[in-house]
Amino acid sequence: MRLPEGVSEAVIRHAESCLPDECCGLLAVDAVGRIRFAYPLTNADPSPTTFTIAPEEHFAALRHAERLGWEIGGVFHSHPDGPAELSEVDLSQPHEPDWIHLVVGFVPRQEVKGWWVGGGKPVEVPLA
Repeated sequence: MRLPEGVSEAVIRHAESCLPDECCGLLAVDAVGRIRFAYPLTNADPSPTTFTIAPEEHFAALRHAERLGWEIGGVFHSHPDGPAELSEVDLSQPHEPDWIHLVVGFVPRQEVKGWWVGGGKPVEVPLA
């Protein structure tokens, strides 16, 4: 999956600005599933191990995406003290089956990875 440079930069900047807590946000995709935009949002329950997207911001992102002919097709968050992999906590949450999940990890180094979750099993999606 192609991760546009501007989207990657926005996700990483948001993750850095939320340290030591997890960041969170949503991703807009176009009609063919290409990532078009990142919505850096507020973690309504700030924590270094979990995130909760502020509902009013979720709906604002949804309305903005729809105005541009996009839809919300993914979510991103960070792991301030861990790798860019979905954790057991992440996997225990409800998932939209077609959404991409981006995770910014800071340990052992800063990186971004993409994931699909099907049947509770994460599958890494190569990002280009």
